Amino acid sequence: MSGQFLLAQISDTHIRTDDDGASVGNLRRALAQARDYRADVILLTGDLVNDERADEYALLAEAIAHPPAPLYLMPGNHDDRGLIRSTFPQHAYLPREGHLSYAIDQFPVRIVCVDQIVPGETHGELTKPQAKWLDRTLAKKRGKPTIVALHHPPFLTYDLLFDKIGLRDGPLFSSVIARHKQVSRVICGHHHRVTLGQSAHAPVIVAPSSSWTYGLALHDGQPIAPKTEEQPGWILHAWTKQGGFASHFMGL
Repeated sequence: MSGQFLLAQISDTHIRTDDDGASVGNLRRALAQARDYRADVILLTGDLVNDERADEYALLAEAIAHPPAPLYLMPGNHDDRGLIRSTFPQHAYLPREGHLSYAIDQFPVRIVCVDQIVPGETHGELTKPQAKWLDRTLAKKRGKPTIVALHHPPFLTYDLLFDKIGLRDGPLFSSVIARHKQVSRVICGHHHRVTLGQSAHAPVIVAPSSSWTYGLALHDGQPIAPKTEEQPGWILHAWTKQGGFASHFMGL
């Protein structure tokens, strides 16, 4: 690995069996682009499938069977923890019980993934035990540049729908991040559009969906979560020790 570290973040893939291969095709295109850009790591930040079905996870497993770089999974509100575990037993970094939260330490940038989904619900929650886990985990490597990943954005976006189904414990999350200055980026998905925000000192990057893009509803009377003609895509996060992070939208 050179002095440059590249993380390909692909989010909200929503793999389906009834879309004539569109969701799988877009995921494959994103993986091919990640290969072309020589990504060091690929992270799928939730809503891996559309309906929490075993056949959808089987299709996802086939699509990512030979990734161009080490590939890591985390759940979103459309996912089932048990099916993720049973479909991807070779992903040994995933805890075998409880939340699917974990840390990846072997790269120049540490990656800490927080599972804050609520089974059967669309919103996210960061419980006090999860916050304590995050605090302990971050405290172990205070001197190493770190990305924290979760599915739901931890800040208000002012969208009339997505703030209602977002992370309900954004201030608690930010209070943990504030204690760990090595956290250089927070990355997430869920909104199906690129959005920028802040959590304590750390910039937050919301990735688009690789499958479809939602519009923005800020005022009463505007359509709620309309699908738009904007490009789906993914985010390439580039880092060097000298320059820190830059994050790039990559259209499909």
